Parts: sequence; structure tokens; C-alpha cells
Amino acid sequence: MSEVIEFLKENPLVYLATSGLDGNAKVRPILFYFEEDGKPYFCTANNKPMFKELDANPNLEITVATPEFAWLRIAGKAEFTDSIELKQKVIDANELVKALYETGENPVFEVYTVSGKATIADFSGEPPKTFEL
Repeated sequence: MSEVIEFLKENPLVYLATSGLDGNAKVRPILFYFEEDGKPYFCTANNKPMFKELDANPNLEITVATPEFAWLRIAGKAEFTDSIELKQKVIDANELVKALYETGENPVFEVYTVSGKATIADFSGEPPKTFEL
């Protein structure tokens, strides 16, 4: 699991795919913020389409690739948290997030992790590595 977190730390700009409310796939860039208890954490706001899509259907995929063509894919379900401590940790981790939401107690601010399977692969010919989240 530490390989997944290290991959995310080295490549924090990732792409999240959801099922849109219109039934079409939606992909957008998001940031990885930190790991807590072996789980990666991300954020959004509950007034954004992304939150509404994940609330309606928590299934998602996240992917990121390195310039050397190694990639990480996470397939699973979004799990939102009400933890003010975790929300504040995300706020404190990023100046833009802090400017937008100010405090972990902001009722619009949402933080989530993912439960599922992570895969790290490349074109080396070696089999992909899989990890449970």
C-alpha cells in the first residue's frame, strides 16, 4: 500500500472519472492531499457536480501517469467523511483550498477517500502490482 501512497505523493495531480448525472462518463483533474491510516484523501464541495455524481453513484476511477509511462489506477467507491479533523488537515495542506473554504467546519467542504483496488503498471513487461485500499 505504501507504493500507492508514494506514487500519489510524487504525482499528486490525478484524474477522477465518475458517472455523470446525465449517464455519460465525466473526467476531471483533482489533487491528492495526504494519507491517513493507509487511505488517500481528496476533496470537493457539495455544491459541485462531482459531489452530486459521487453521492448518486460512489463508483469511481482515479488514474495518473508518470513521464516514464508508469501509471496508477484506483477503482473503487468514494467514502465521504464528516471528520472535522480530516477536513482541516486538507485545508491546512493547500493554500488554494484554504482560500476557498477557510475552515474544516465549512458546511460546503467535503473530504473523501476511496475503498477498492489500486494497480500500478508500466511497459516493463513485469506484471502489474495490485493493492487493496
